[in-house]
Amino acid sequence: MKTRLQFIVIILALSAGKLFAQEALALVNIGHTKTANSPTVEVSVFEFMASTTDYDLNSISKDMIGEHFLGDQIARKLYLLDSKYTYQVEIVPGNPQTKTVVRKPVIYDAVRKIERHLKKSVKKGDVSIETATQEFNQVLDVAFNVLTADTDSFEKAISKTDNANSLTNLFTKQVKLIF
Repeated sequence: MKTRLQFIVIILALSAGKLFAQEALALVNIGHTKTANSPTVEVSVFEFMASTTDYDLNSISKDMIGEHFLGDQIARKLYLLDSKYTYQVEIVPGNPQTKTVVRKPVIYDAVRKIERHLKKSVKKGDVSIETATQEFNQVLDVAFNVLTADTDSFEKAISKTDNANSLTNLFTKQVKLIF
């Protein structure tokens, strides 16, 4: 009986030692994880397949486009944006009236909002014309390449964005075009 009691005490002491060792290890690791995990915001990146629009842009004549404050190239891209994102539908057959339908209106409206914002910023002097041209050129490139892609998550991100600066950052910094 005495040997059994000694045997049980030894087994309990060994198992308790393992438990205390695991708790001590957990406490040490908690201290390291607090210093190692700094509060960082995860930036989601949207990836879309891309292609060049050089052929389409070269086919647009100077007579087809109007003047734009950011230059001739942006005016061509805006004309191409309108031709790709909008189309006319007859209201009633035989009636000459038509209504304009927009493909992916969330993206189209976001691009137009960014254009208005950049125009105001250039007039105020907050942004240079070169910077505005570069940013809007990139926004238009993204808009062309997402037209035929699955953009549900991208459109949700656009809907959650509340101001034009955030929209510009979304289009220019969080979208990766894969050529």
